Amino acid sequence: MNEKVLATIKAENFIGRTGEMESLLRYASGENSSGGLLLLSAPAVGASEVLGQVYDRLFYEQGDTIPFYFSLNDTDKSAEQFALRFLQTFLQQTVAFRRQDAKILDASPDVCEIAELAVPADGYWIDRTVTTCQTESKLNDKRSFIRSCLSAPLRAAAHGANVFVMIDNLHEAENFADETNLIEEIKEIYSRAGIQFVLAGRRRFLLNAARTGNTKLTGAETLQIEPLAFADAGLLTENLAEKFKVKINEQTRDLIARQFDGNPTFIRFLFEAASEKKFNLDSFQSVEQIYADEMFGGRIGRFYDTIFQKIAPQVETQKNILGLLFDALTIETEKTPVESWQRRVGFGDADFCRVMRLLNHHEIVRLTSNLVEAMAENEILTDYITMRFRLEITEENRALTIGEMLSAFLKRAPRQMAKFYRRNSAIGLRELLGVFNCRKTPLVFFDYSKFKERYKGAEDAEILEHIKENTEKIHLPQIVYTAHASAFYPPLNQVSEKERSAVALGFQEFTYTDEDEIIWIAAEIDSKLEASKELAEFWCDRLEMVALVCNFLNYKLWLVAPEGFTPEASEVLENRNAYGSSRKQIELLINFLDAKDIVGEKSSKNEYEIVVPMGEDTEMIAAHAVEEIARRHSFAPKAINQIKTALVEACINATEHSLSPDRKIYQKFAVEADKIMITISNRGLRLSDKKAVEIKPDEGRRGWGLKLMQTLMDEVKFEQVDDGTRISMTKYLKPSKN
Repeated sequence: MNEKVLATIKAENFIGRTGEMESLLRYASGENSSGGLLLLSAPAVGASEVLGQVYDRLFYEQGDTIPFYFSLNDTDKSAEQFALRFLQTFLQQTVAFRRQDAKILDASPDVCEIAELAVPADGYWIDRTVTTCQTESKLNDKRSFIRSCLSAPLRAAAHGANVFVMIDNLHEAENFADETNLIEEIKEIYSRAGIQFVLAGRRRFLLNAARTGNTKLTGAETLQIEPLAFADAGLLTENLAEKFKVKINEQTRDLIARQFDGNPTFIRFLFEAASEKKFNLDSFQSVEQIYADEMFGGRIGRFYDTIFQKIAPQVETQKNILGLLFDALTIETEKTPVESWQRRVGFGDADFCRVMRLLNHHEIVRLTSNLVEAMAENEILTDYITMRFRLEITEENRALTIGEMLSAFLKRAPRQMAKFYRRNSAIGLRELLGVFNCRKTPLVFFDYSKFKERYKGAEDAEILEHIKENTEKIHLPQIVYTAHASAFYPPLNQVSEKERSAVALGFQEFTYTDEDEIIWIAAEIDSKLEASKELAEFWCDRLEMVALVCNFLNYKLWLVAPEGFTPEASEVLENRNAYGSSRKQIELLINFLDAKDIVGEKSSKNEYEIVVPMGEDTEMIAAHAVEEIARRHSFAPKAINQIKTALVEACINATEHSLSPDRKIYQKFAVEADKIMITISNRGLRLSDKKAVEIKPDEGRRGWGLKLMQTLMDEVKFEQVDDGTRISMTKYLKPSKN
């Protein structure tokens, strides 16, 4: 297996960025235009690691593309130092790539020494590049020297070298004190270069910098690096738990994924701290204890300390900013005029503009027009601001502050998870409204009383078949814009999560006139039984307030309750110009509109887990379990037997070759519409750690196990994790086309 070059995480343990990686690799291959790619990143979500992984892939594939990665950092005190380091790094990485020797990157040769290491094919242009830069330096023409250094990849391209340039952390360019505008120089040079290049940095800085100034990269593509999805954050949590030998459970895994909002940097901080303290994370209390430690002087606290130090090195200025942020989070919950911040900080125009610009770039505040808004949705940042405010501004007792905040974290955790699970179970009204598109649809999907009278208790297939013949239909509007209802009427946040209500603006036909315009206002409400008259009236009042506040004249209300509505509630809905549906009606509507890929994705997969001890033929228990699961999901008898046999072989291999310390086999079965995916994992030796695992056929029937699995299943993948091996197998409901 290849060693890491610039990446810090082994490729097999890099989670949740497959799409971004593939996009960058396709771009590097020249499939896209060479107008540049902007890699836009929120703070600490791992954009640099993505680029490092791309670099390593290209380095070891040894194709025609020379990867070049360069990151701005604090070591450069001037643009000239930056330019010289840029040139040196480019030549060093080029020579290392050509010689396929990553050790060259660990040395610190000057540009002349690097030139001597170049392969003959590159020697001419490297010598010319070094000579040109030395000449410019002697002429003391600062701008010419900087441009010559930054143009080194272009000289390589002119001599036939295919270079993929990745310049990272461009937002750090604001730290240079001299007069050279590095961003403008980079944009001007590479906009006309004709080579593939990526500019990466904080999203709020980079997009603005690329599309303003003398040179505008308006033709550049954009790629966003977002926080990890919840499932990927959970997988990362499991991976780090194995790596750092820290125990977790399903509840704490979900808490970590949710509380850190998919931020891979902060999740790693938590496990590093737990490992150092020899602390397990198998309870909410233990998670919040380590989190509090990280906030009060640990890695998370130091992360934000560094940002605030860059923004405002003076202690008193930092305190003023923290006071403003705390007030914005606790008192001034609405957006505040920029002028009021400037009066309280007491800065001149230039300094104040710089501070506000950096606060916005690092996503500590949100600047819109002439207003400032605190990032209240970032709970970790909010905790940090609260901690520093209490310790440094109100000067509260440290022990008391830590104790009270830890207590608050513990009380928040179960509420946070309950809120998350409720949000996660939401239907997806906003997405569902978005696919209406003027479809003629049976009214019975929107009228619970009619549905109950005709179809209550019937099978889905029977209902859908009968509904096709139903002539009573409504004409759904063409929706042109959807948003959460709380975005139009914030008080809704007090009674419902934002994902459970939506507003859709559209037109009843395609005429696009005032008379044709219509607005649907929808909400998913809670009721264990059929929703009552009082509940229906309450929610109609709330949704009508949305229409009143926004001056919507032609609107339709739509309520969704899990078990539908009582006759009295249905009468209320009819009188209030509202539709009412049950959860079952929504499921059928999604099927009818063929919107399962858009709306039904969250509930499209059935997952099962089982843990069995090794030995004593316990693999047969797992085989019986998967047989029942596959039969329930309509797999053919032959396919079921193949799945069972492959599973037994995987369990036997896990038992015989792992030297597992806990003697357990962990199995997951995930069933989707067209396939079953089986994952078998164990702790112990990895495949690469034990030569004996490379079984030869003459060792008996067991020697054919791995090959047999590949024969029986449509897809088989072996993965080596830090503390064992994972086997993933897929069987399609219909025979694979491959």
